[in-house]
Amino acid sequence: MSDNLLLSVENVKKYFSVKKKWREQQKYIKAVDGVTFHVVEGETLGIVGESGSGKSTVAKLILQLLTPSEGTISFKGKNIAQLSSSEGKEVKKNIQTVFQDPYSSLNPRMRAKDIVTEPLLIHQKLSKKEREAIALQLLEEVGLSREHLNRYPHEFSGGQRQRLSIARAISLKPDLIVCDEAVSALDVSIQAQILNLLKQLQRDHGIAFIFIAHGLPAVKHISHRIAIMYAGKIVEVADREEMFTSPKHPYTKALIDSIPTSDPFQRKERELIKGEPPSVIDRPPGCPFHTRCPYAEEICRSKEPKLEEVSKGNSFACHFPLNIN
Repeated sequence: MSDNLLLSVENVKKYFSVKKKWREQQKYIKAVDGVTFHVVEGETLGIVGESGSGKSTVAKLILQLLTPSEGTISFKGKNIAQLSSSEGKEVKKNIQTVFQDPYSSLNPRMRAKDIVTEPLLIHQKLSKKEREAIALQLLEEVGLSREHLNRYPHEFSGGQRQRLSIARAISLKPDLIVCDEAVSALDVSIQAQILNLLKQLQRDHGIAFIFIAHGLPAVKHISHRIAIMYAGKIVEVADREEMFTSPKHPYTKALIDSIPTSDPFQRKERELIKGEPPSVIDRPPGCPFHTRCPYAEEICRSKEPKLEEVSKGNSFACHFPLNIN
């Protein structure tokens, strides 16, 4: 991992208008509301949050599947919204993705060798023989073999299909891969294999990852830094070790406390999160977490805390942070 900045997301917002009734004021779903973070070369940034927190919307914005309502997303110092068509094509080549569901993200009518080399048809001019040689190399790199070249997706297990997806993602030698819930549909043992594969690819090729997930265990295993999202906002960003040993935001602590343990001697009193996340249409003023926070004071209900950096790469948004002497 280097210190060279690869991706910069600055105060990005994505609002979706809600169909309104006659004479009703226009309302918006604030899916992403002022998100800021960065990724450096060769780094894995984990993004964690509940369903509806805005994680997948952030992924779609980075992949240019959605356009930000406000804010800028820069890749290698260039605003991706202001690139020419040729520059935009180069950025898309260098930012690839692995989707959540390996069953629906692969074309059922294509053989494995065609699936993993499909991106090459768009970006490179190669003969059929060259593509097949590259396909074999890609399959072997993700733990598959020559015998899998001519198989269709339905002939693979779930874990093998996700390996196919990863092979397709690395075929263009990207700088960044966005993994949107890439292991959540797999068994726990298979999850570990896929996570180890991603780490090996990172060591071999220097690829940076944005790894999006619901739970912290998988993110802890693979990430260098972790960002916690809640109600469309990032409430804490920290190095992996610091986040698990000294979380600053009450929501982060509650997520860590919710991780189950199999050792009865290590079980402790859990601080469970009560209530539901606020509406992304009519969000109450103040801190978005104050309706569920056991430490909320009057200022939390009226003034929204800003995400402030306390050390390099570590930030939180809380009026009364934990573990602060």
